[in-house]
Amino acid sequence: MKKLMLIMLALAVLIAPVMALETLTKDNFDTPETQVTPEKDYYLPGDEITVTYKITPKTDDDMELIGGEKDNPRTYTFKTSLENTKWTIAINYYLGSWTEDFLNDDEVKIDVKYFYLDEQRKGVRSIEANMTGKVPSVTSRLETIDVINVSIEDAEEDALPPLQIKVVNTQKFGEDIQKVRADADSLKSDLEAAGVQYNQSDFDEIYSLLDDAQSLVSQGKYLEADEKITQAEEKLNEIAAQADKLKAETERDYVEDLLNKAYLNLSVTEIALNKVAESKNYSTYVETYAELKSQYDSLKSQFDDANQMITDKKYSEAYEKLKELRPQVEDLLSSIIELKTKIENEKPEEGGGLSLPTLQLSLPFHRSISLQGLLW
Repeated sequence: MKKLMLIMLALAVLIAPVMALETLTKDNFDTPETQVTPEKDYYLPGDEITVTYKITPKTDDDMELIGGEKDNPRTYTFKTSLENTKWTIAINYYLGSWTEDFLNDDEVKIDVKYFYLDEQRKGVRSIEANMTGKVPSVTSRLETIDVINVSIEDAEEDALPPLQIKVVNTQKFGEDIQKVRADADSLKSDLEAAGVQYNQSDFDEIYSLLDDAQSLVSQGKYLEADEKITQAEEKLNEIAAQADKLKAETERDYVEDLLNKAYLNLSVTEIALNKVAESKNYSTYVETYAELKSQYDSLKSQFDDANQMITDKKYSEAYEKLKELRPQVEDLLSSIIELKTKIENEKPEEGGGLSLPTLQLSLPFHRSISLQGLLW
């Protein structure tokens, strides 16, 4: 029986659950001690730098928490964007330390173990990462990259802040300056082609910012140059956003004016038709008039839809729709005027004719329109 009890006790020890790790937060750590050598405002691809990142607990109690539990170490993962790296990671326990080297790794994992002395848990004094590596190339003109980013098992994501540096792509600075300038020129041409009024001073401001940026680049002041380019980009985006609205409204006003003229000329055509009711061409005129009136109603409905797009701030969609309507309304107005001219030049003839019912046309726009000056 005694032997059986000893076996059961041994089994209980073996299958005892591993103690769970307590979740860590940034409140369990002091601000990491960091150093980048050489220390500069920005770095270029290929620069070799040395980095130190030292993690320390905030209190004595945290010394015990930041490591693992008994038989359950806590994993720390160190990541970097640097290339050709050489790491040395040191874990400094309450007594003694453990050190390991890693070569050409962009991700390093270490297990921080439970530490106790005389059956008392003592924990970890610090975890220090030292690394050398080369700054990588970047695609944007200025990028912030992580030199060291630390994630911890069973810890909040922001428990430890990343160590970062700014990296400059010198070629992209010149390309971006040229692109913003070209985009500004293109937008001006687009506005002029659409008949939209704009403030030249807005574009002068963009060109001035780009000139300043070019000067700063030539002096190697890339951070200041980036600010100037960003300001120019934001100003251009602001003008472009307003331009979409102005283009849509300008096109709307033009098409609206054509529709007004089409409506008024239809009204005059109706009156003229009643005067040639005895003409042999009267039936043909009536059919043509009805077709044109139907076209007008369809185009007016589509115009109303486009106008609603402007109200809904869908400026680009409205502009494209109105641009599509423009030639159709121009052709309609031309056809109405052509029919009106034929009828006005028609000589009345004796004989019966069809009587045209009076059409009830209501003015489609909410503004006063004078007949004089709108009839072509």
